[in-house]
Amino acid sequence: MTQMRTTTNDQVTWASGLSVLAGLWLLISPWVLGFSDRQNPLWNAVILGIVIAVLAFIRAGGWYSAIWLAWVNLVLGIWVFISPWVLGFADQNAPLWDALVVGVIIVILSAWSIWATSARGAPNAPAV
Repeated sequence: MTQMRTTTNDQVTWASGLSVLAGLWLLISPWVLGFSDRQNPLWNAVILGIVIAVLAFIRAGGWYSAIWLAWVNLVLGIWVFISPWVLGFADQNAPLWDALVVGVIIVILSAWSIWATSARGAPNAPAV
């Protein structure tokens, strides 16, 4: 049981840590990919990048590891994925592909974190 708890805690930490990186990428991607002059994709990436990174950082650090943090990031990942059509920038190549790829990554990592939390048998147990 101790080995399973350590393994699933590590999985939560890895999934959340990688989500932090994905959130940070989303935050800086408008400047790296050259779409910082387009308001809708810019603010979508900046705001969601910050929120995703902060929630994942809190969870990765084990300060507050409630499963709802991963569920919120999963929903935000879905939003990132569909946002080009909702916000009207699906015709812009760089922000479209950025949103699609990062959205899928966030959804996968959040689902992994949720699964690992559930697998350890205590949904709100600290991830330390």
